[in-house]
Amino acid sequence: MKRVIVGHRGTGKTELLRRLRLYARDEESTFIDLDAEIEKKIGKGIRELFLEHGEAYFREMERQVFLEMLQQPFKNITIVLGAGFDLSVVPETVNVLWVKRRTDRDGRIFLNRPRLEPDLSPLEEFYKRAQVREKNYREHADEVYLMAEGVFENHHHAMEIEKKILLHQLQDIRGSMTILPEMFKTSQRWQGFVERFKNRGMAFFELRDDLLTPEQITQALVDLPSEKFIFSLRRRPYDEAYFTGEFFRSCIQKATWVDWAWELGTPEEVLSHVPSDKLILSLHNSEHFEAASAYENKAGHFKFAPEVLDFKTLMRFYRWQNAQGARRSFLPRSESGRWAWYRLLQKEKQLINFIKEDDGSAPDQPSLWAWMMTPAKPVNFAAVLGDPVYHSFTPLEHSDFFYKKNMPVLAVQIQRNEWGEAFRELQAWGLTHAAVTAPHKENAGKVLGVEHSAVNTLLWNKKTKQWTGTSTDEQGFLELIEGIGMIAPLQHEIFVWGGGGTLSMLKKTLPHASYFSSRTGTPREGSEEALNLSPKIVIWAAPRGPETIMPPKSWNPAMVYDLNYKEDSLGREYAQGCGANYQSGLVMFTTQAQGQRLFWRNGEEQP
Repeated sequence: MKRVIVGHRGTGKTELLRRLRLYARDEESTFIDLDAEIEKKIGKGIRELFLEHGEAYFREMERQVFLEMLQQPFKNITIVLGAGFDLSVVPETVNVLWVKRRTDRDGRIFLNRPRLEPDLSPLEEFYKRAQVREKNYREHADEVYLMAEGVFENHHHAMEIEKKILLHQLQDIRGSMTILPEMFKTSQRWQGFVERFKNRGMAFFELRDDLLTPEQITQALVDLPSEKFIFSLRRRPYDEAYFTGEFFRSCIQKATWVDWAWELGTPEEVLSHVPSDKLILSLHNSEHFEAASAYENKAGHFKFAPEVLDFKTLMRFYRWQNAQGARRSFLPRSESGRWAWYRLLQKEKQLINFIKEDDGSAPDQPSLWAWMMTPAKPVNFAAVLGDPVYHSFTPLEHSDFFYKKNMPVLAVQIQRNEWGEAFRELQAWGLTHAAVTAPHKENAGKVLGVEHSAVNTLLWNKKTKQWTGTSTDEQGFLELIEGIGMIAPLQHEIFVWGGGGTLSMLKKTLPHASYFSSRTGTPREGSEEALNLSPKIVIWAAPRGPETIMPPKSWNPAMVYDLNYKEDSLGREYAQGCGANYQSGLVMFTTQAQGQRLFWRNGEEQP
């Protein structure tokens, strides 16, 4: 097979190529990074090539080298392409794999790659190009891999699941998937979909008549003959001729379920053509909940998929679903996808639970990777608790540790005003291990009965029936700065911008540094003397947001240590703007995580 990998800058395509070499090492396969091949051919780095000859020259060089690689007599070849590669050059016989991450939408700031439009801010440049490139990827992709956030290397279970996804070896999936119209864009794309999912143990495929044509629905029924289908009615108008026609009769004969949306009206008209025990009644808003519930006994199953804004509402409808679990499915929706963790926790606990390869038909649908990483019906689970958490590396970082315990690691978004109720409910569901991030570290301290104390690690002691906890922030921070700040005189040249939940830890570790509010730009109490000075080192401890401002232009640091590992971090942008060396918070995160696992392990072993 000939395959190319495409995706935005910084998604992790090159690292994925290295893993693919491991996954397919027993096959006659060749793996090529196109940028590396160009550098080898011309004897210059990509950055140097851009500066000397410009982007147009580079794009032509890309095209030439790519076509040369395809002409080589390789049995199987995978080529990673640059983010701006013109995919119209790729022959139709070559499979195009689009690698995505959720954080693609946030943008990325690059310190080691050429700026294509230096007159724009780093994120403006990314967004401008990303819009055009995303259209290019969507137009040409035969397959989409929604990759987890974090670093895969050395996380063996995560890599094993990824291997099965990329080599099309998954079995016993047991999730449901909506077949989208883009699957039929080309015959190659559709046949690729069939290859990935036919006879792979899917629970259901959903065929929606508002998304697919009758011809596409018929093709799915023919090409996936042994699969279970939900035929979903979503469009108007319907008339008697439609219900008595050959197409509808064929669909209800082959489908396991027929899904009628309450938004179309009460289900009487379809019940005269579909057996009640084969009918799913679907409701997608809370406004008509009472009215639709009155018809629940007239259908074989009730699927409720409303927009849910808060934990209180989530719990109300969870209890409703749980009261008759076999007859009800509850699929909470949100604009941000914040309830994906809930759907993972409900794996195999209700009839219908949708997953996705790409964007799916709802943001809260878990990715295929996350779904396969989640054991069925776990008794307990671990989670990262914070707001936001969609970008968190924690689920991947701790995946091997909890895989051995048959526990998933979920990313649970809890808004500041939801902590008390949300934490109680999560504990009742089986939360036993938690990594806590902003803005809840002090709330975690209160769980332990300690006021004004930042805690980032919690463990439920099953014997004492109490929570225990600690903070691994300090050891992570010390690893990040590598002891530089331990020399007291040098601390006077260190300025800390922001602080948040880490402020007390920072002041303990660097008592002689100067501290500034990232909201007002003014020095904190005790740091007034530094107002007119310039630091050699800036510790960036502020989020990207409307309330965060940049430090004074008079500052000229040589080094920026960022407590944030996100690639759109404002600290990264600040370092780029002032020409300082930069260290991201990934080192701090990894050390923190190691400390968390040690705490959990030791706590579990205590009598």
